Amino acid sequence: MSAAEFDGAVAEFSTKLRAFIRRRVRDDATADDLTQETLLKVFRSRAALRDGQRIEAWLYRIARTTLIDHYRKTKPLEELPEVLATEPADEVGELRTAVMVSMKRFLEELPEAYREPVRLAELEGIPLARIALRSGLSLTAVKSRVRRGRAMLKRKLQECCRFEFDRHGQVIGWERRAATGCCRSA
Repeated sequence: MSAAEFDGAVAEFSTKLRAFIRRRVRDDATADDLTQETLLKVFRSRAALRDGQRIEAWLYRIARTTLIDHYRKTKPLEELPEVLATEPADEVGELRTAVMVSMKRFLEELPEAYREPVRLAELEGIPLARIALRSGLSLTAVKSRVRRGRAMLKRKLQECCRFEFDRHGQVIGWERRAATGCCRSA
């Protein structure tokens, strides 16, 4: 595809491209900025277009990537919903404490081969290599025991409660599934 044909094809789809982007953002100014950013990416990477017959699909793929990048950049800047913003921080701390109490109780129920490596790794924060040296096991064996022990703990916690996590994997909510006495404060 010649440069003139490429420019003509991009110009032909630019209005559709802007409409595509506008349907996915909140305002016209953002749509204009993202359309311009998309077109810049298109012209900078025109050598990457392998099949001139598929230019429309190629343009939309670049537009989708630009939109994804936009939302990744702006997501942390969005305000918390009012419900979360007004929730006392103590509740989250209490929840984490309750989960930790339950986890310690379930840890005691694990077979000894898994209990000690998991306790050292999770509660004391000791690196796996140091646990291996301390216990006389290979690093591979320690990794395997910690992984299996964590899986057992997770299963036990999930049997007693349903957890809700934030985007960083932190527990922010829970609901008791069974009357096992788990997930309660000390």
